[in-house]
Amino acid sequence: MSTRPPPLPPHVPPAAAAPRGWWQRHWKWALPVVVVGVFAMLVACAAGLLFALRGTMMGSDVYRDAMARAVAHPELVAALGEPVEAGFMPMGSISRSNEDGGSGRADLVIGLSGPRGEGHLVATADRRLGAWTWESLVFVPEGGGVDDAILIADEHEPVEHHAASAP
Repeated sequence: MSTRPPPLPPHVPPAAAAPRGWWQRHWKWALPVVVVGVFAMLVACAAGLLFALRGTMMGSDVYRDAMARAVAHPELVAALGEPVEAGFMPMGSISRSNEDGGSGRADLVIGLSGPRGEGHLVATADRRLGAWTWESLVFVPEGGGVDDAILIADEHEPVEHHAASAP
């Protein structure tokens, strides 16, 4: 008696591979786009912070009065020529407190340039009882020493309030 072997099961094709996800299909171009996007966001935040700081310093009464006095000082204008222009970013610090009726200190170095030369305007002011007064406001020409410095404002002279200029 011969037995027949059982029939073979019907041929079943292998299961199709699971479809690939979006990231698996597009990672070669998406990864650089994400990296560049994150880098651009960081640069934009840093630039925004820089311009906010610049605007705060340039909007202060100390900066405005220093610049107004500098461009109106005949000796400084003679040394630099007209127009006298401020550098992009003043260096230094301005601190204020509302304690004791309003106190604070400003130490700024403002780069100035004109057709005939350049230099630095060194501004130091003190705030007591809400009013700023100059400790020193001196222009030092580039390459010049203390002997070449031009006194712009006398010590204890009040800092004047100047309205913001139109952009």
